[in-house]
Amino acid sequence: MTDKLITRYLDELYRWNEKVNLTSVAREKAHAVLIEPSFAMAEFFPPGDTLEIFDIGSGGGLPAIPLAVRHPRHRFTLVESDRKKAVFLQHAAGLLGLKNVRVLNERSEKVSQDPACRGTADVVTSRAVKREDVFAAADGLLKPSGRVIIHHTPDAPEVASGYHLYGKIPSADCFTRHLTAP
Repeated sequence: MTDKLITRYLDELYRWNEKVNLTSVAREKAHAVLIEPSFAMAEFFPPGDTLEIFDIGSGGGLPAIPLAVRHPRHRFTLVESDRKKAVFLQHAAGLLGLKNVRVLNERSEKVSQDPACRGTADVVTSRAVKREDVFAAADGLLKPSGRVIIHHTPDAPEVASGYHLYGKIPSADCFTRHLTAP
């Protein structure tokens, strides 16, 4: 079932991509470049039956939609400030029947300060947003033990203010907060 939903998602992503800039990756490379790296991020999920995951700058839904397909017990909040992209995300989640996905058409700075969202995330993910913006949003969203999982790019720094590198795979870097003693 996962494979069928992923194929359906990719078909819709590329159909919408003709009008809304959702990805620059060629369709024939999509599984290797978009889907597999998204799935790989789950290696860094903390233990738990139901995790609260916020995806910052969701764009075309990566990594959140493939992860939501593969991990239906986790709850995913896709944060996207661009209205057209947010409409696509809502459409894709509905088309795929993803009851574990909600879309917020807001800037991540606003969402991270919302009392309903502050301190609720087990994980914050992102694929194509500046790392400092992801960490700034994570500061407000994460639980104290939360993790930030960011798509790896070769020139990206492995340090971030208030966070340390927890783990690394070819497609993603995982960070946890520096916890200070009471």
